[in-house]
Amino acid sequence: MTRAEAGAFKILKGLGIAVLSVVALVLVAVYWEPVLDTIVATWNYLIDRIPTDGGQRTAVLVYLIAAVVLGILFSQAGHFTAYGIAMGLVPLLWVLFWEGFPPLGLHPVWTSNMGITHLSPSQVALWAVVAAVVTTLVFVPLEYREKFQRHRRARRG
Repeated sequence: MTRAEAGAFKILKGLGIAVLSVVALVLVAVYWEPVLDTIVATWNYLIDRIPTDGGQRTAVLVYLIAAVVLGILFSQAGHFTAYGIAMGLVPLLWVLFWEGFPPLGLHPVWTSNMGITHLSPSQVALWAVVAAVVTTLVFVPLEYREKFQRHRRARRG
């Protein structure tokens, strides 16, 4: 690509970002209340589904902390391939912890050995989704920050 083509591409890229920013701003202004109501309803839904059993609650908390830690660790590995690995590991290990893998004879006896009563499959799925969102909320900003820093260092040098 010649310099003129690269410059034109950068201008179009900037113009596209500006247009998308204005569209996002308009959408937020128009749909502010429904979006806020949805966020509040989602938050209340999650709060209502926090397990009441102390062991289950601890397991969910440790799992969410592990999702944050994995998001940070995999962001250090860089690239969105690492994000894909994290997004696979986080929910699969959670389901394995609670449900085991019965076709191979792996039953979740460790939960009963730990004195934790079993979570329902719908709660297992719900908290797997929440952890995936948490991992995303940790990983993506860190990845973009790293990408921005690399770009800034390359521009300086």
